[in-house]
Amino acid sequence: MPATVLLLATEGAGEAAADALRRSLDAEVKLLPSLRAGLSALRLDDFSLVLLDETLAGADPEATDRLYQLTAAPVLELNLAISSAPRVVRQARAALVRRSRDLALAQTAAAALLHGELNQTLSGILLESELALRQATPAQEPKLRELVQLASHLRDRLRSKQEIHG
Repeated sequence: MPATVLLLATEGAGEAAADALRRSLDAEVKLLPSLRAGLSALRLDDFSLVLLDETLAGADPEATDRLYQLTAAPVLELNLAISSAPRVVRQARAALVRRSRDLALAQTAAAALLHGELNQTLSGILLESELALRQATPAQEPKLRELVQLASHLRDRLRSKQEIHG
């Protein structure tokens, strides 16, 4: 899936950068001429990166603050009047790589947390099932034994997954 970049700049300043981003990053670039238009676009779509021309940022600090609050994407402020297209591409590429790395780390951490919680809950279920099995009546014993086996099997599968990934 190609990166989606929101470029907020006047057409004159932003067109060369938008073309370079499309070519070099194979990115979908939406060029908008104002912060207000950018805020509207952020309400409708998700972007991988927001590039903001400093002249627009300086002209409306309140809208710039709202932009930073509204988006989860990295925001880069650039002076497009003095930044060459290759420089804009380099900075955008670096920001996208950082974002991708941060997302991967967050997913790994979330998976590890979920795995730990599942392991802890499963251990509790297994312990309680084994205790109940010890006190079970002959009629209850087959179902409780099956519950212990299922919980043990699931615990073993979780452990084997942890050994593979951990």
